Amino acid sequence: MASLPPPAAGTRHAGTESTPIRRNPAGNVARPMVQKLPEPQDIAACLEVTTFDTPPFYSTSSQSFRNTVEGYSAPEGTYDPVVRSLHNLAHLFLNGTGGTTHLSPNDPIFVLLHTFTDAIFDEWLRRHPAAVYPLENAPIGHNRDYNMVPFWPPITNAEMFVTAPENLGYSYEADWPSRPVTLTEIITIAVVAALIVVAVIFAITTCAVRSKTYKMDGRQPLLGEQYQRYDDHDRHSDKTQSVV
Repeated sequence: MASLPPPAAGTRHAGTESTPIRRNPAGNVARPMVQKLPEPQDIAACLEVTTFDTPPFYSTSSQSFRNTVEGYSAPEGTYDPVVRSLHNLAHLFLNGTGGTTHLSPNDPIFVLLHTFTDAIFDEWLRRHPAAVYPLENAPIGHNRDYNMVPFWPPITNAEMFVTAPENLGYSYEADWPSRPVTLTEIITIAVVAALIVVAVIFAITTCAVRSKTYKMDGRQPLLGEQYQRYDDHDRHSDKTQSVV
């Protein structure tokens, strides 16, 4: 095999004598957005999107898990034509073979990236078991009962819309990031905690007051001073009784 030409400054490549694989991670200075990789919180936010896909079932769909994990929407699901996130952002970060659509499968990172994307999809299916695949109006080949192209033997999209371990014979081991707590949730938790503290203090105070009252009632004589005592009556009788 002929030796490869030296890579350009800031790039790395490997491959055959005629088609080197090129990478220049974070080297696209013209697009600052793609100079970083997706963050764990982006994955956590993506997993919170509740609907698999929404009209028009395309790269302009909003609140669509499919469009979000693909990277055409913000991680929270909102479509933005400027945004590139998750799967797309990882491709564009490579800034070379892996960032060029028709060449990206030549970069070995392609396999790792798409495997991890599939792991995210599998985890999403687990968290949203009631999710449904679009029945109609999706692009050609993407309706629920259409065969996936170009795979053989034919298999429909619905048949692959299942969790992997129970249906496809493989599984992933991943520590999924937890979703960050929002300000609204923090306020709600604080209010509930405060109400619980107030309720506990009220209960303790009520019990203390009742206990003190019970003890005071227990020390009072059965007969008050307004009632004549038996011994007083006896003494009075002794004074008035005649002596025989």
